[in-house]
Amino acid sequence: MTSMTEFQSLTTLIKRLEAATSRLEDLATSGATVVAVGTNISRNSLGSQPAVPSSLVSPPIIDPTAEIELPPALSAYDELIEGPLETFVELSKSIGGLVEDQSHAVEDIFIAQRDFLDVAIKSIKPDTRTFAELIKPTLQALEKVCEYRENNRPSPFFNHLSTVGEGIGALGWVTVESKTAPYVGDLKESSQFYANRVIKEFKDKDRTHVDWANSFVVLLTELQNYVKNYHTTGLVWNPQADMSSVFADLNRGEGIVNTLKKVDKSQMTHKNPSLRAGSTVSEGQQKKGPAAPPKPAALSLKKQPKTELNGTKWIIEHYENNSKLVISDTAINQTVYIFGCKNSTIQVKGKVNAVILGELYTCQKTDLLLDSAVAAIDIVNSKSVQLQIQGHTPTIMIDKTDIGQIYLSSECLKTEILTAKSSSINVNVPGVGENGDYAERPIPEQFKSTIVDGRLVSVPVEHTG
Repeated sequence: MTSMTEFQSLTTLIKRLEAATSRLEDLATSGATVVAVGTNISRNSLGSQPAVPSSLVSPPIIDPTAEIELPPALSAYDELIEGPLETFVELSKSIGGLVEDQSHAVEDIFIAQRDFLDVAIKSIKPDTRTFAELIKPTLQALEKVCEYRENNRPSPFFNHLSTVGEGIGALGWVTVESKTAPYVGDLKESSQFYANRVIKEFKDKDRTHVDWANSFVVLLTELQNYVKNYHTTGLVWNPQADMSSVFADLNRGEGIVNTLKKVDKSQMTHKNPSLRAGSTVSEGQQKKGPAAPPKPAALSLKKQPKTELNGTKWIIEHYENNSKLVISDTAINQTVYIFGCKNSTIQVKGKVNAVILGELYTCQKTDLLLDSAVAAIDIVNSKSVQLQIQGHTPTIMIDKTDIGQIYLSSECLKTEILTAKSSSINVNVPGVGENGDYAERPIPEQFKSTIVDGRLVSVPVEHTG
């Protein structure tokens, strides 16, 4: 994981890029040539401000009462920060603890993305390496949010942490080449799944938690609307802005941190609503630039596989191409969590309380062989899974899962199977096929609804193909 020092320097880098772009615009307005701009952007060895000939530009004077003109896309993002985000943070403070701590990390992501967008609006599309450096603070802040969920599974607020952790990836829309709004929408639905759990748990206990859950969904909804209005086909750069000198410095590495001036927080409009109160926002038509570059493969952080027992929770995660995973030292009060496994087989021996597969990280082509579960087996957000129960479980819950084979034992003939937003799920029932073998029964994906005596009656549509 990237060190805190690197994180802080990269965050400072983005903020200083904002200062540099403003500086370049000031020079351009005063008639400075591109050569003069490139020459005067650097500092001297003592860290003083760039020496600009007085004939080109006068020292800037910050007038807090002056009107500040913001691009429409940046002004709209500021409204997102000062409206839905602020509401979410304030409600998180009311709950306190881990929920409040995680909300501050969420705030950091939005601020980092705001700075990133400011650079994009003023700049041509950079090369892949430069893009990776610019987006790094956002990705690191995003990882921090997810760590609150991953590191606090025993917390009574796990559903709160999951609501945020499941949906915060929506801010990765800047790495999506097209269909950015649907991308945000998909993550919002994933967040809504856990938000509904919070609402169900607290609707009769504490309305603050209900309002909190709704506020985060609203935040993602407004983010989706923002992306739809300003970046429909991908992140919009400024094709007419020549910022090559800035990006050339950035490509030199950490040295650029020492070449750009720092912007004081009092000068940042998104941190000071009073500066925006009298702002004039141009209503010119938004120009679409080239599509944003794809997310570099180097930014995909591969998790290390591990198996551990934390109190009464077994954690099995991030295994690939492993068919020999066996958990044998189990107890009836333990819950088994299986996350992020791919092309692997896990065998859980003995009787456990529950098994949860894929809830935190998607499992793909994963087989689970289980003796018995006292409470339930929960399969969430997975693809191509196979479950075989040798003993008994009262309930199997399947949500947001595509392609699944469930093999029941003779003790599971009264097991309840609950499915939602899932497709191609088949249940294999023992003893009813030819020669007493398994008989495959597909779970219906389509329903026909009719009104009968004022009530809505839904029945499954049989497959005929």
